[in-house]
Amino acid sequence: MARNPDIGNVQLYPNRPLRRGEKNGYVLKFYCPILGKRIRRNCGTRDHREARRIQRECRDRLLDGKYMASHGAITELRVAPPVPMPSMLGTQDERTWEESAEHYRSQHRRRVRRKAKEDSDSRLDIARRIFEARRKKQGLPPGATLRECMTLEAMEYLQDQLLDGAESHYDRRSPNTVNSMLAAIMAFVRYCYDHEWIDRVPPLRKLDVDEVMRGRPITGEEFERLLAAVPKVVGDGPAEEWRFALKILWESGFRIADLLDFSWDDIERIHPVWPRRAGQHPTLVIPSTQKNGKNEEIPLLPGLKKLLDSVPEERRVGFVVNLPPVEYGMKSQSENWFMPTTEDLADLIQGYSNCAIARACVVSEQTVRNWLQRFQLVRAVETRPLNPMVPSEAVNRLRQHGARSVHRSGRAKGRLTSDRVSHLIAQMGEKAKVVVRQPDKEAGRRVKYASAHDLRRSCAERLINAGVSAETLMVIMRHKDFATTRKFYGAKRAAQAAAAEAHQKLTVGEKAEELVHDVEQLGKLSAQEMKTLKRLLRSLREPVEESKGVP
Repeated sequence: MARNPDIGNVQLYPNRPLRRGEKNGYVLKFYCPILGKRIRRNCGTRDHREARRIQRECRDRLLDGKYMASHGAITELRVAPPVPMPSMLGTQDERTWEESAEHYRSQHRRRVRRKAKEDSDSRLDIARRIFEARRKKQGLPPGATLRECMTLEAMEYLQDQLLDGAESHYDRRSPNTVNSMLAAIMAFVRYCYDHEWIDRVPPLRKLDVDEVMRGRPITGEEFERLLAAVPKVVGDGPAEEWRFALKILWESGFRIADLLDFSWDDIERIHPVWPRRAGQHPTLVIPSTQKNGKNEEIPLLPGLKKLLDSVPEERRVGFVVNLPPVEYGMKSQSENWFMPTTEDLADLIQGYSNCAIARACVVSEQTVRNWLQRFQLVRAVETRPLNPMVPSEAVNRLRQHGARSVHRSGRAKGRLTSDRVSHLIAQMGEKAKVVVRQPDKEAGRRVKYASAHDLRRSCAERLINAGVSAETLMVIMRHKDFATTRKFYGAKRAAQAAAAEAHQKLTVGEKAEELVHDVEQLGKLSAQEMKTLKRLLRSLREPVEESKGVP
């Protein structure tokens, strides 16, 4: 059979030395005869000369058939030796995790929403890096295969590593987070099983978790504190528009994506519909681009209507919420901070956590993460657990070699993303000291401050307290499944009904006891008091008898 003319056409991107600000390394693009389409493969280097050498070797391997024989290895170093796994049966070809994941992504690119695809891709990459780190620890070359990764032992190892915080900014993940990550990974495992790349799906058990909300509804007083903390996060200039956005979240129960998609006049986005007849109420039209994928029309809540009515008529064009760029700066940065050299930073991350390095350098943990990303430094998985404190003598030595940078105040540009808005609102909750979940070391939960979703919970709680039915609550909150409404909000309604019944029963019992007590006191009245009481009772009975015609 004739060879595809694209075979051997290997392109290198970018075909020039990398600039300092470019985060990604060199990538090869070529036609893969195994998958039958053009694919991308990372060279694994930032050196231009080495990337050109890998490009030539990949071209030669495609032309002489070694690429096919090695099941997709672009260089000789990436050829994975067979790894015997007695728990897996079958004689299927050895497929690598990377090429199978690429096939999975290409098939699901148009079948799932963009956010779901990004989350799935991220979790598959985390799993691949953990398995590659294990191969490196065992002295094996890169190229984790499905046969070695998709066993019950390998999946349990992955589960333990995720719990211990591997490939994370934190020292530990919660069981809820691990279960969510493994759900995406197991979907990929089932995809491989459906394509007969593996013999069976490993029966991995989920971690036991407490059925609790990640946050809680906040009170009106806490919401006022949240509004007061806005300038501390975004600056005085944008503060008023951000307060308006928080009030919309408070009154509507919107998610962040809904808030940013809320429009006055665009029918392709979430928009209000005002009544044209007497007796009708305004509504909100929700397009199918929302989270549950349905076209819906829900009530416009009175509090949200009042907010929209406060906007002048001439401003009711385009997006309802236009969050301005955020003011930022380093004015509060400590004068004692420093940045270690690249070599010192590479040594530090092997023994100390990001939090420990941040304390030693007198910077934020986010700054440490930015340094690691800038210098392409990755912490090996096997180095955990990490030390929580850098010794003072080591800090003095690092300070002598370290450098200082000049930071200037400025403003972020462009419309903010959902993730960015969510992060800033969480910072406001922290500044306002509104704690919605206490830390729990045993369960692996960190302290959590008020977030945008807690405003959504607050809206739902106010609706429940107002007597709204569960069915109406489901419509307003736009839950895809009624089980979600029952799980998070139904328990409160049941508790309120039980409390009302118990209060009524106990109050009636107390009144009966008071009546019996009053009757017992009648025997203690004097003769004159008894005579007066009988006269009063007779006077009350006579009008009733006259109205009935009793002679």
